[in-house]
Amino acid sequence: MKYAGDQGDPYLDNDTGVLRNLLGIKNQAALDEAESSLSFLRTSELCEQPVQGNFDLLHLQAIHQRLFSDVYDWAGQLRVVEIQKSNTDFARQMVIESAASQLFGQLAKEQHLHGLDADRFSQRSGHYLGEINVLHPFREGNGRAQREFIAQLALQAGHLIDWTGITQSEMVHASIAAYNSEAAELARLIRRALVQ
Repeated sequence: MKYAGDQGDPYLDNDTGVLRNLLGIKNQAALDEAESSLSFLRTSELCEQPVQGNFDLLHLQAIHQRLFSDVYDWAGQLRVVEIQKSNTDFARQMVIESAASQLFGQLAKEQHLHGLDADRFSQRSGHYLGEINVLHPFREGNGRAQREFIAQLALQAGHLIDWTGITQSEMVHASIAAYNSEAAELARLIRRALVQ
């Protein structure tokens, strides 16, 4: 399910309701397929050449930019509209930067989870993944950027994540639970995705 945005959403093509994109695609299914294929290629590249950063909002933005710059001219830019999915309202766009500063400041105080064993890393990174999901700083592509951010966080903390065994349905269910202050399911998914 795609996001519901503001009336007059500047990201949408007025005639089709499809996100404006660099590929000129006007059909949602075709855009979904192109976006998925191109971001998959960029994810593979990120495995070889991760984005360098400080595990903050700028780092997350750089990851998003790398993943989606083939598709959207606004890749890596914070959204300028309010968005929701089903009954889930994400952070108001005007508080994204301040909320992110607090969140990533706390992550830095925890030394970016460096040195934690697999169980504790999963627990704490599940918390952060849930909180980043509530921010939903981009108009589209939040989940993929968030997972790549957590994968890079894991790598610097001495762990390796392989998301391929986690279904989209599982991730959505766990993200909804985390939105309602229960990050344990995200932690379980991360623990399952950690390569032993």
